[in-house]
Amino acid sequence: MSQRVDWRRAEFILTACAFLGFATLLVRITTIYGGLPAHPLFIHVPVVLIPVSVLGALACVARPQLFDRYGVLLCAVAIIAMSSIFLAMEAGAALEHALNLQGQAAALISQHSFAAKILAIVFTLFTAALILTFSAHRISGRRPTGLVPVDRILGLRAVYLLLRIGLVVLALVAAFYVYRVGDLGAKAVWQGRLAAAQHSAPPGAPPGRPPGS
Repeated sequence: MSQRVDWRRAEFILTACAFLGFATLLVRITTIYGGLPAHPLFIHVPVVLIPVSVLGALACVARPQLFDRYGVLLCAVAIIAMSSIFLAMEAGAALEHALNLQGQAAALISQHSFAAKILAIVFTLFTAALILTFSAHRISGRRPTGLVPVDRILGLRAVYLLLRIGLVVLALVAAFYVYRVGDLGAKAVWQGRLAAAQHSAPPGAPPGRPPGS
């Protein structure tokens, strides 16, 4: 007798939530209270949650039993982080258009945006790999979902091993790109401030130094 599929299982709910997370691609919030740009606020979410997700994933790969206790929470954090990347990117595009930067600051912002797009792709793959690895851990531990094709594939030890390896690789790449995106963004902000200071400096002021310094 075939086992009934329990669609309330964490694996299915997390997968559905991950797909719903893509709805944030359609959300465009450019400003918050008093017309302040939303991008500087939104970026705090992925900056915090991506490293948490990466470190948690690496810990679970090193000690798979941690999936039993923290797997659902870790996957949920990754889904929120993924969605926050999409929100931050949309807000960042609006801010870039509003600032209309020139010179080196504009070049850095362009690199920052490109790196953010790569981060979005990598972290989306990371989130998918994390949910699949969590599912494979449970299924290979004799807790099948009842969905035969899924149980057959994810129940294989070789598949579970490959997922863990892929998860580590994606975690490391995501960690690098979240650092690179932040670094390029910080440099662009600094260059923009320098350019503004030079533009507003009185005649005869030393170049590269803001007035009164």
